[in-house]
Amino acid sequence: MPNVDKKVAFGALITVLTAIFMSSLDQTVVGTAMPRIINDLGGMSLYAWVFTAYMLSSTIFIPIFGKLSDMFGRKYFYMAGLTIFMGASWSAGLSQSIYWLIGSRTIQGIGAAMTMGIGPAIIGDVFTARERGKFQGLLGAVFGVSSVIGPFIGGFLTDKISWHWVFYVNMPIGIPALIMAYFFLPKTLGRNAVSKKIDYLGAILLGGMLLNLLLGLSFASQDHTWNELQVWGLFIVSAALFVIFFFVERRVKEPILELSLFKNEVFTVGNIMNFIIGFSLFAVAVYLPLFIQAVQGESATNSGLILMPMMLSAVLMSIAGGLYISKTGKYKMAFIIGTIAITYGLFRMSQFVVNSPSWDISLAMIIVGLGVGLPMGMLMVVMQSAVSKRYTGLALSSVQFFRSVGGTVGTAVLGTVVNNTFAAKLNGLPKILNFMLPKEFLSMMKSPQFLMNKSKILEKSPPSVHAILIGVFSDMAKWLSTSITRAFMISMIASVGAIIAAIAIKRVTIEDRNSEAALMEIKEDGNEEC
Repeated sequence: MPNVDKKVAFGALITVLTAIFMSSLDQTVVGTAMPRIINDLGGMSLYAWVFTAYMLSSTIFIPIFGKLSDMFGRKYFYMAGLTIFMGASWSAGLSQSIYWLIGSRTIQGIGAAMTMGIGPAIIGDVFTARERGKFQGLLGAVFGVSSVIGPFIGGFLTDKISWHWVFYVNMPIGIPALIMAYFFLPKTLGRNAVSKKIDYLGAILLGGMLLNLLLGLSFASQDHTWNELQVWGLFIVSAALFVIFFFVERRVKEPILELSLFKNEVFTVGNIMNFIIGFSLFAVAVYLPLFIQAVQGESATNSGLILMPMMLSAVLMSIAGGLYISKTGKYKMAFIIGTIAITYGLFRMSQFVVNSPSWDISLAMIIVGLGVGLPMGMLMVVMQSAVSKRYTGLALSSVQFFRSVGGTVGTAVLGTVVNNTFAAKLNGLPKILNFMLPKEFLSMMKSPQFLMNKSKILEKSPPSVHAILIGVFSDMAKWLSTSITRAFMISMIASVGAIIAAIAIKRVTIEDRNSEAALMEIKEDGNEEC
């Protein structure tokens, strides 16, 4: 059992929960506000990059800070992460262009890498393995609560004040978390007797590999083709960097990503499942608000309300999953049920049409939420029990890392699908509109901005073209609906892989893993039920 005073342990828990609340709230409020942000700043082709930039930077730095916190302790990295996150949030709120916003989101991702990657490790440092089930589940519950109220808060702030406030709202939450971190987190928390050598080359190679991969996917999305030399050049560079990274990590003494961990079947299969869940989940988080606001014409506030059922079901199942694994030490059947629920929910979402009723959308989201909530907290406990204590930070940050990589790749791939499908359909727009519409609206015609400004366009257009415009709005809504539901269908197909991974993962007994020998040894109980 960790030798930490109970008051300190629960103070650390509250600190982590507050920070998790802030960072997860940020993800959901931004998603709800994005259609309005794009409407003000423009740049529909860069829509996905507001999310991708955040996830890319956090993905690159999660394993780095997980490793550094294992070497030097958690406290000051955690405090630095909170400070960076708040500073970048303020900058994002001041954004005057889409590029400014993307830059601020990139820096935000670095702060998130520190807090999201190190936070679960702090819980692991101050509580025993069986206790972790309850408290890791509580992390998932806080994530879920913020996700429940986040869409509503984002929509309310966007409609009633300004979308800029979806970023400013982080300040009154982050400042108390920073103060608590200073008083409650011991300086030596998480520090292990390992070499203080940092794998800078590995970090650079890992970042370069992911950056080239995502840039290739993004350029394919913007240019609407995969056949450009520029796109394939980036993919080839990414593959080459991966090969170099693999050989470098095998030789360095303290690698940024411990490759030997992948010999552990639970670690490997669990992260494959985690990657696919991240890929599928971000389809919902990024494109469902666009569907509700641009296709169905709902306000940002209403889209937030429609998103709440999914988040609420995720909260309840995260709590239930944490309690279940703490009481029984079992998890496999929960993983299988959860991944099946995600797949079925995404299938239902792929069948949405322009006039899909709110109850149908809510039901599909509840099912997805149930599926996501089950493994959310449980996977942290499983990973922590699968490796030795000295790799706790790295193992837990890997959960965030692979989910984030999945989300980053998913956002880029699905962004390509949505943009390419919608652009192909737009060729059906009547050319005469170029001569009939006010110039200020012509630039919107190739974007969902056109749909989100119906009333303004009709008000400023000659009455003689109103009938044509109403027909155009109807067609564009159908085209955008088809584009988004196609992305949901691809996510559903990908999520079948998560079901296979859940079936393949080994049954293990959850227990404390403090010996060095535990790195590769997993205590199996073949006779135990799932």
